[in-house]
Formats: sequence, structure tokens, C-alpha cells
Amino acid sequence: MVEIRHLKLITTIHKAGSLSEAAKVLHLTPSALSHQLKQLESSLDTAIFYRTNNQLLFTPSGKEFLKSAKEILSQLSQMKDRIQDIEEVQLEKYIHGFSQEETRRLYDQASSIEQFLHWDSTWPDDSLILEAGCGVGAQTKIIAPKNPNSKFIAVDLSEKSLKQAASSIQELDIKNVVFQKADIKKLPYADNHFDHVFVCFVLEHVSQPIQVLKELKRVLKTGGTITVIEGDHGSTYFYPDSVDAQNAIQAQVNLQQQNGGNANIGRSIFPMLQTVDFKDIIVNPRQIYVDESKPKLVEGFIKSTFTAMIKGIAEEAIAKKIISKETMSKGIKDLLQTANGGTFCYTFFKGKGTKS
Repeated sequence: MVEIRHLKLITTIHKAGSLSEAAKVLHLTPSALSHQLKQLESSLDTAIFYRTNNQLLFTPSGKEFLKSAKEILSQLSQMKDRIQDIEEVQLEKYIHGFSQEETRRLYDQASSIEQFLHWDSTWPDDSLILEAGCGVGAQTKIIAPKNPNSKFIAVDLSEKSLKQAASSIQELDIKNVVFQKADIKKLPYADNHFDHVFVCFVLEHVSQPIQVLKELKRVLKTGGTITVIEGDHGSTYFYPDSVDAQNAIQAQVNLQQQNGGNANIGRSIFPMLQTVDFKDIIVNPRQIYVDESKPKLVEGFIKSTFTAMIKGIAEEAIAKKIISKETMSKGIKDLLQTANGGTFCYTFFKGKGTKS
């Protein structure tokens, strides 16, 4: 059977001009290259080259093969580019973007609320755990060390985010995580592959969360569990109250909705898991309450997480006329004011279900 490696073999030999040079380019030994060539010629039942005066000359069949190989490899390259374009369009729907500021915000968010979300993010030893949509690894670097005797496969669609995640994990000398590029809507894993699945702050950004949950359930073993964590902007309240601040928050809700997401998805975790037919579903609210007696949360959550998130979407929301520049500016100012003697409250929801 003719394989892609055979196409690359012949085009490389043509470009290099000799078998020895082609072997160097392909990182093969001369004998391995000769073996592949003989294998191909045997499969085609024809010779690809004449060997005359130490020169390789294409036979008529070889010329036809070379021409077709170039065309097929070109088509494959174009297909890869088109798929990459599609992925980039999908990634554009992530309204927070992929800036260094957003990376810092995600790390700040994860560390500031770790005690609320992850005190029970543990699984039995020797588990194979899928983290779906790991992003820059903000949650990975928390849950992986809590489960040192289990292995994590952390996937995301963004190569940039995966590189940042891998760098962060390496700096912390965490050894039980492997990062892979994958689309959570169509995972490259067999049915019943993982012992557990973990997905955090991802479903709010996808247009068809039920389909994602079905795909995650597919790769989950019978008896395995899924853990889902999402926020709910509708749970936000604060003192001093501010209509402008409420409008700024609603601007993100509306913008996320326009991009196919749902910033209020936390309240939907139970019915979504039920729709996908998970069993033994339990959903717990994880409320974050902040006042000046909790200085770490004042800085880490009010300023560096929530208000920073609203700041991050301000430009796009204003450009799309979802909110005026004046209202957004006033809303952000009022949100920050809650850090100065005020109070702030937000609820995350953590759900767990079992595949029967």
C-alpha cells in the first residue's frame, strides 16, 4: 500500500538528487531508505528509477508517481492550512483572547480561588485523567500535584496556550502531565479510554455544550466520573451596588452569547449532565464572598480576576455597540470600588456525574 511517507520519500529523492542526500534530509539510514524504496517499487510492481553512471533517472512510471506525489502532498498541505484557518476562527470565539495579560489573569484566578474549587479535586491512584480544554494550564498546575500517582492528558486547541501550559508545568517540575493538541468536540481517543474527565471554565465558551459532553462521555470508561466547573455571571452581586457595574457585567454576558457561549452556564450543569445521561449527579455551589477582611481575595479575585476579565472584553463590547464607552468605564470603576470597604460575591458551580 502506498503511504504518505512514500510520497515524501520520492519527492525528497528528486529534490536531493541522490539516495544518500535524501537519507540525510529524511533522517534515515541509507539502508532504511533503500528498504522503503524497494518496498514501494514492490507494491507498485514497477521500477521508479533507472540507475545509470551513478545517477538516478526516473522511469516513465516514476515520473508519473513523482507528479502525483507532488500534487497529493500539495493538497494535503492546503487541507492542513484550511483546517488551521477553521481552528483559528473557532479560537476567535474565545472572547478573552490569548494575551499575556489574559494568561496572568487566568493564573491569578486559579490561585486565588483554589481553596474553594479544588479541595476535593482528587481521584484514585493510577487513574488516567483527561483535562479537556486545559488552556494555559492554570488549573492543571493545581490538580496534577494533588494527584501525583495519576496521569493527566491535558488537551487544548490552541498551540500557543499548550506551549505556555507546558512551560508552566515544567517550571514547577510536575511530571504526571502530557499535553496534546485536540478538539474536545472530536477527540482522537478510543471509546472508554479514560478513568476520569475534568473540564473547567470551558463549556461556557462553546456553542453546543451538550455535544461536547457527549464526546467526553464517549471517551470515559463505564463507572468513570466527569467533573465540570463553571461560573455564573448572574450570581454576581456587590456593595456598593451600581447600575453601571451591572451593565458592564451584562455586556460580557451579551458578548459571550453573540460568540456562541453562555456566561451564565453554571446554573445549567445539573440538567446538562442529566441530558447526557450521567448518573449519580451532584452539583455544589462554590460561593466566593469577599470583603476587606480577606485581602488576598480582594487583590486576587475582585481586582486581578473578575474586574480584569471585564476590562479584557471592554474594547470589543464597545466596538460592537453592546455598551457605551462611558458606561463601561464607570462600571469598571465601580467594580473596583467594591475592593475599598465594599463587598463582592460570585458563585461557581462544581458538578460530578458517573458514566453508567
